[in-house]
Amino acid sequence: MPHSGGGPNRYLRLVGDLPDDVEIRGLTLPGRERRRTEPPGATLDEVLSSLATIPSPEVPTLILGHSLGATIGLHLAHALGEHCVGLIASGQEPRDGAGWLSEHSSDEDVLRLLELGGDMPSVFMADTGWRTAILDNLRADLRLGAESVERSRGVRLDVPITVLCGCEDRLIDQEALAGWSAYSAAECEVHVLSGGHFALFDPVNRPRYVEAIERHFSVIHAR
Repeated sequence: MPHSGGGPNRYLRLVGDLPDDVEIRGLTLPGRERRRTEPPGATLDEVLSSLATIPSPEVPTLILGHSLGATIGLHLAHALGEHCVGLIASGQEPRDGAGWLSEHSSDEDVLRLLELGGDMPSVFMADTGWRTAILDNLRADLRLGAESVERSRGVRLDVPITVLCGCEDRLIDQEALAGWSAYSAAECEVHVLSGGHFALFDPVNRPRYVEAIERHFSVIHAR
């Protein structure tokens, strides 16, 4: 589950070292990558309905979500029920209310989000077309994120949650990360890595993500 404004293709580098028996699927929201020509915007119910397109949803499934993707991933994991083996929440603190941004925030405040995340080349901001597309996608994701947060109250998983975050992430309150435990009746582990908001794409941290994925699946093999 990708971050705000992003698509899943970039994440293939992160999970490319997984064993061959792990099938990788990525969520592509309207307005990006293969759906770039579609108007941005999706409701949480529309995202959840995409589970019906998975040919074998009964196969043990692990959700890995980064930033906005972690918030959405909580709902996907819950919808999968007994077929979900766990949730990896990356670069996101648990939220029980509105964030400091909304879809109605000014362009400057929305772009400040990109600045704090440290992942947007300035060349895109200089191009009017790209700037407009990026802002439209981010506003759509802020709307989806707000809905996901509002509906997360009372959601509780029966599987472990692993939380991973960069120690220099300027979008996250590190002390709040342990709050993910409120969403699971099982264990919740928090691991702080080197780097900022997109520490997961640093090759140094890649083994930590692969290790976390394999650890969740190893529980199934043990059973």
